[in-house]
Amino acid sequence: MYLHGEFKNTKGDNIAVYIVTHNDRTEEKVIGDDTSGIMFADDPIEVTSEVNDTFDVILPHAAKIKLLTKNVILQLFNTSCREAVVNIYKNNACLFAGFIEPQIYSQDYNETYDELELNCIDVLSAIQYSAYRNIGYNGISYNKVKENATNKSFFNIIRDIIGGGASGLDLLANKNIKLYYDGSKAIDRNNANRYNIFLSTSISELLFLDDEEDNVWKQNEVLEEILKYLNLHIIQCGLDFYIYDWESLKIGDFKAKDLLSNEIKEIKAKDIVISNDNVADCDTNLSIGEVYNQIALKCDVKSIESVIESPLDKETTTSPFSNKQLYMTEYISYGEGQSAFKAFYSMIFNLPDKYGAAHYIDWFVQVMNNKNWQFTLNGQPIDKYMKGENQQDLLNKMAKEYGAALISFGKVTHHVNNNDDSLITKIDMNTNLVVSINGNEIDRDNGKTKPYPNEDTLKNNAPIAIYKGKSGGGVFSPSDDETTNYIVISGDIALCPIIERTDSFKNLKKEKYNFIYWHRTVNRDDDSDGAYYTQKWYKSKNPLLEAQYDEDTTVGFSPYNDKCAQKYEYTYSSIGDNTDKISKVGVLACMLIIGDKCVVEKGHKGQITDFEWRKYKTKDECATIDEYYQQSFTIGFNPKIGDKLIGKSFPIQNNLSYTNGIDAEGTAIPIRKSDHVRGEVKFMILGAVNIVWDEITRVHPTFFRHTKWGTNSVSLLSHVSSIFVKSFKIKVHSNNGLINNTIDKDLIYISDTDEKFINKKDDIDFKINSALTLEERRRLGITDSVKMSVPNLIATGDAILSIYDKNKDIIAKPEQLYVDSYYHEYHKPKVVLEQNFKDIEDIISIFNHYTHPALGKKMFVQGEEYNLMYGEKKLILKQIDD
Repeated sequence: MYLHGEFKNTKGDNIAVYIVTHNDRTEEKVIGDDTSGIMFADDPIEVTSEVNDTFDVILPHAAKIKLLTKNVILQLFNTSCREAVVNIYKNNACLFAGFIEPQIYSQDYNETYDELELNCIDVLSAIQYSAYRNIGYNGISYNKVKENATNKSFFNIIRDIIGGGASGLDLLANKNIKLYYDGSKAIDRNNANRYNIFLSTSISELLFLDDEEDNVWKQNEVLEEILKYLNLHIIQCGLDFYIYDWESLKIGDFKAKDLLSNEIKEIKAKDIVISNDNVADCDTNLSIGEVYNQIALKCDVKSIESVIESPLDKETTTSPFSNKQLYMTEYISYGEGQSAFKAFYSMIFNLPDKYGAAHYIDWFVQVMNNKNWQFTLNGQPIDKYMKGENQQDLLNKMAKEYGAALISFGKVTHHVNNNDDSLITKIDMNTNLVVSINGNEIDRDNGKTKPYPNEDTLKNNAPIAIYKGKSGGGVFSPSDDETTNYIVISGDIALCPIIERTDSFKNLKKEKYNFIYWHRTVNRDDDSDGAYYTQKWYKSKNPLLEAQYDEDTTVGFSPYNDKCAQKYEYTYSSIGDNTDKISKVGVLACMLIIGDKCVVEKGHKGQITDFEWRKYKTKDECATIDEYYQQSFTIGFNPKIGDKLIGKSFPIQNNLSYTNGIDAEGTAIPIRKSDHVRGEVKFMILGAVNIVWDEITRVHPTFFRHTKWGTNSVSLLSHVSSIFVKSFKIKVHSNNGLINNTIDKDLIYISDTDEKFINKKDDIDFKINSALTLEERRRLGITDSVKMSVPNLIATGDAILSIYDKNKDIIAKPEQLYVDSYYHEYHKPKVVLEQNFKDIEDIISIFNHYTHPALGKKMFVQGEEYNLMYGEKKLILKQIDD
């Protein structure tokens, strides 16, 4: 509906109202036309500033339109904010542009004409009804926005909020809005940067998205926190928006720049003396504004603990399958003699036996999924196996092909001589990141046969796991040269052997008590006599149905068991073909990209000094595939001399000592100020490292290649069935400049204190915060961390330590500028004057200064109320500092 009308006010000005609902002008109604049944009330329009005090950041306006109507106008009821657009004009100037407030409609229905009051809000009020990035509106998904979150400039954030909120706002000319900025805050004193602080500064969008969709910031909260951090305010005047510091209004004359068109607008304050010529009445209200003896500002710091979300994180890991299911039974009888052999067959044929060293283990599995990760098998996503049925299919496929997945395993052990018939009440399940290798046990490439997996397998299937969760990141580099931050990778990792069996369960079942298998034991748990061993596999279409013996599967995917055979003793390792002794056996090659930098491991000792940050190059920018994949590093373990490499679980290599100053264990990658690491986070597991063993281990600089074969060389992967990773985490820590005599306490900025009275203002929170140097942290007693809530300079990547206040010609932290400004504003009594003025052109402006002769105090405009019928505007004026 298109509803419009106009009237002359008592001053002879033409006042017009335009309303369009649902962007549809098909039905037109004219206010004041006899056929519409709608008229203006006697006092039809008021526009009011909703400013409480100068602490307010967003300075919205509201309007009331009073109509007389014969009928109910249901088109004016709106479920969402932007369904009904309202413009109010005085002559040819737009005084108000906004919306009818949603879900509010009330009118009497008693007379021929009943009064209908429309409550209208401007864009700055309307944005409170929308979540950041309009999440939840028009199918915009929280998870999708979070996946694609970036470090975004303040300008782009503000432009999207104001531009989106004001879309379609001008009902007459459809002209572009203006977004003026007074240039009062800048990144430095360079005049060329005066208006560029929004373009020069960025912050992680993850700050606004929080951890759950219900906690996503509203658009007004985002706008308020950005501007509050810079001690700026925003007001809407018709179709124009102004961002400014109160100090600019107090000074008077300044140049504002439209951030959207780069147009410069010169604003000059007129000094108006309040007199009978310009006041509308004698109803003057004088008061003393609030006075505070101290201003305290608390920083609500949002730290980053995890660089990425672990694939094993219980909060993000679910299963497409309704439950776990029985997948495999292991039959194990230790020893080689007749008793062990008899017990082995007794278990297979479900016969009683009293042999004490025989048992069977039921293994249960549940295939898991993590919404933040994508895994591949033979180069293809595993999605087709995640349909909720035939859970065993993925595992059986992984027993034959190279790839990765999340699998939860649990087991129940039954002893042959056990007389306990107690029911099993619980099966503990543990989720693992598993990489299926399926080596062919060929030791080396001799020209006729070659090991599997080989270079082609590893290269063509990279990457096998991709992190696709939240990537917005933050500023990872510290703010000073004395501090080092560390990305620490921790967990446990195991190379699982190829499982040896006495024979398949299917074949064993055919030969009842046949002595052809006597003495056919396998290496198990380093028992000198070995053990008789086999596996029985199961299948079930639905996990809730009882699993059935799967006769067609003779080899499935075996879980890691610390009782399995161990192989290949470690003595020492070397890089390339030299004999440098190192302390890490690389297992998985990974690529970590943050912003435009990536981690490169320049050596393979795994020491802190081996890692560095380099400019990331895409595949297209690299001359060869080797050059691209050498932008990587390896995760591995640190065996002791004498350890067997296959069959044993190791913690991921620890390269940290107490001298590094962080309380963590794992593989640490240092980040220094000079690295300028900040921005979006991308992480991939490229694949298994092609390790060569001949009593030492060697690795090639490119993960999928192997070094030259020696006389006794063995491809380690060809003897591995799978790789199991547990408790995998990638977290970030700070050494706090090696200062440890601080505590983790709140960061609070406090002004001077006027001891003459007590009235403290301490309810101010900053959700966007400046970085601290080592000296500042030492002085404040604050520990350091990597913070999501700290903005950075786009040009350098450095976290913001300070900004320039042009009005005061000072460089300081934004928090300090804020506290100092409001302390000077509020620690002394200031006159607040409310006065009705005649709406006279050039006399009434939010940028003018006013002086009352009796007070002799110059004042600036803090708020306003506008009665359009009588052409009067009430100004709320506050005293400017003497």
